[in-house]
Amino acid sequence: MPTDTLTPENVLSEWRTGNLEDLVELGISAARAGAYERGLIFLAEAYRHVGKDQHRLSGPLLSFYGLCLALHRGRIKEAAEFCWLGVEKDHYNPDVYYNMARVWMAGRSRRKAVEALEKGLALDPKHPGLKRLLAEMGTRKAPVIPFLHRDNPLNVSLGKMRRRQAESKTPGGPGSSSRTSR
Repeated sequence: MPTDTLTPENVLSEWRTGNLEDLVELGISAARAGAYERGLIFLAEAYRHVGKDQHRLSGPLLSFYGLCLALHRGRIKEAAEFCWLGVEKDHYNPDVYYNMARVWMAGRSRRKAVEALEKGLALDPKHPGLKRLLAEMGTRKAPVIPFLHRDNPLNVSLGKMRRRQAESKTPGGPGSSSRTSR
């Protein structure tokens, strides 16, 4: 994981209004732009200010803080807990599910990421981030023998055979030849 390159004092100097909502918005904007360290600094400061008053904590604050924690510091378990708190606070906001899915992907938990994506897409089927992440992840085909677990050796080998067969039927696949026989 990257080391900290920014000083909190320099980053927080951008927060000129003293308004807590502005601080949260600066953190969320930084996270959306991929500046996770900067977002983490802003959101950690906001969390420090409102952490004592649980009613003032918002779902987006918690979920974006978790996202920054995972993607900048690699602290997946702690990040997932913050994202979960964000979901509990604002369970009608698809962004909190999107952040949770990204945290689970960073932690290499595809199953949990898919669950978060499905819940987010149930709220907003047109959410661009959720749709993009789902497309990047791809979808798995059903196991060849549905009543056996997909990790069963029989399903694994039959699935490989099915894939090879499908590839050989597609033009330009491994089984096809661009040379003509003489």
